[in-house]
Amino acid sequence: MKEPTSKKTDEADLQELGCKLCGRAENNVEKYGEKLVDTNRNLIVHYNCLILSSGLWQEGREEEGFHGFLPDTILKEVGRASKLSCSICKKKGASIGCCIKSCRKSFHYPCGLEKQCIFQFFDNYGSYCWKHKPVQSVLPDLKPTVCSVCLDTLQPEACFDVIKSPCCRHTWFHRQCLQRHALSAGLFFFMCAICSNMDIFQEEMLRMGIHIPERDASWELEEDAFSELLQRHQRCDVQNCLSKKGRKHCESKRYRMQTITFLHMSRKKII
Repeated sequence: MKEPTSKKTDEADLQELGCKLCGRAENNVEKYGEKLVDTNRNLIVHYNCLILSSGLWQEGREEEGFHGFLPDTILKEVGRASKLSCSICKKKGASIGCCIKSCRKSFHYPCGLEKQCIFQFFDNYGSYCWKHKPVQSVLPDLKPTVCSVCLDTLQPEACFDVIKSPCCRHTWFHRQCLQRHALSAGLFFFMCAICSNMDIFQEEMLRMGIHIPERDASWELEEDAFSELLQRHQRCDVQNCLSKKGRKHCESKRYRMQTITFLHMSRKKII
């Protein structure tokens, strides 16, 4: 007797399918965010498509569904979007609308990226079409300069692909370089590459559509990533070592602490 086939799809198979909200199958974290899969409901969505959809709200706890977005609610949003045509590609399923009330444009997230729309990843997660997007009111520099992240040449004039630092007079960035840097550094380490300003810099980058994930830096999440910095060098490398006990002789920990304390107290007296 032939066994009945299960309707449940493996996660590997679902990864080959398109996002329920934008229809694209690409798995590009930098561009679309994490690809989220629910094998029980045969549901797959891009993280950015999910959080930017105009009719979706986080109704559950963070650990429920997809970061608090419940499967039933997502499917309702898919149904709502199926009635709306994208103002860019003209296909159905446009779940994102321009947040300017007088604007009637709707679009898919990838289509919006290609049309240079701005998506803001904070507060109400506002989306702006290509006509109403925020722009930087800054004067261009007269001479070509370099991106302060990748050091490649750019034309220092504010546009979608080039962003000026709000805290440094002659500091410019490629948008793509900034986004990669933000995804790596996270909220706690993302700052101006030149002056290290964080508050003013992050505020402007969020306004201009840079996604800054609310987590620690990627290099801080690696276990024992900097353990070698805690290891003391075990030998003297001077060409003519003067120690009578040899290059590998090391004084006791207690003696080292006494020496450090003595030097610290001496410095205080000098000051």
